Amino acid sequence: MAYSFKVQAGKDQPVRAMKRLVMAALTLVFAFIMGTSAVPAGAAEIDLAPSAASLTSELVALQATRGTRAALVELERRSRFDGQVAGLCHAVAHELGHRALDLARGRLASALSVRSDVCGGGYVHGAVEHLLASSKHPARELASTCKPTDGSCWHGVGHGLMFATRMEVESSLALCASAPSALVERRCGEGVFMQLFNAESSSAAAVPTRVQAAQQCEKTAAPQTANCWFYAPNVVLARDPDAFSDAMRWCASQSSEVGRQVCARGVGSRTVKRHSDDLAIGTKICSAAGQLQGSCLGGMASYWSVHWEGRKSPSSMCKELTALRRECQAAVRG
Repeated sequence: MAYSFKVQAGKDQPVRAMKRLVMAALTLVFAFIMGTSAVPAGAAEIDLAPSAASLTSELVALQATRGTRAALVELERRSRFDGQVAGLCHAVAHELGHRALDLARGRLASALSVRSDVCGGGYVHGAVEHLLASSKHPARELASTCKPTDGSCWHGVGHGLMFATRMEVESSLALCASAPSALVERRCGEGVFMQLFNAESSSAAAVPTRVQAAQQCEKTAAPQTANCWFYAPNVVLARDPDAFSDAMRWCASQSSEVGRQVCARGVGSRTVKRHSDDLAIGTKICSAAGQLQGSCLGGMASYWSVHWEGRKSPSSMCKELTALRRECQAAVRG
């Protein structure tokens, strides 16, 4: 029997409240690293470790007093020099996007007038997500939310659709299918599956199990199959953000070749996302990946370029490796 993953919200629970509770749960992941971030007004009360609470409060205060651009510049600066911040950076950027939309009183164009792709575009994703999460008519708003060629914006649409549909994957993907091109349809799907398997903004208890994740990806049709497998390793990392070896073994156990290879690429990507200041961690994982080594290295290189906002090419990462340099170059070329 086909499996359909769904988070069932209470019928009388507003979507906005649901979104805030889910986003507040990112503190469970923050506790693994450096504490947890401040909770938005109206969210559930959660005990916060002082270091992360201080960081988030400082950035939100900076955003309120000196503007969003200053907060994003500061977040980028810290992520460059602090590996712990780099690991949290995308989720924090999402939160700054939420706050920016609130400050702009729901006007997305105003919030995105300060455009930044810092931390993998998390700011744009967060602003768009926040808009659609509270929409009563997301299908109607899709046509005017993003420019037809703005992939980062459409990624945020995918996140927002998951909240608007109460985490129904098929409904969200059906709305993504109305995107103006196949390219941005896939970007929308990225957001859907990143949110479904999100180890950064979901509690471990809310993330699908490994069996559920594999079932979801096996039944997901093209063009979204690869997106599902790429983010699926987060079901392992949600329980332990650094369990890369365990995640790679899970990838290797999948029945389809596409699933194994794309899943391994996702693991490699996450090693750089969490440890951009220590590529030896990802190199160690990829070196033990056997036939999945090339995909793992390709994933590392792809996020390396994202981390540097395109200022460095994927192949430039290979020069930074003390081991697997040639294998990395072959993976990038391939």
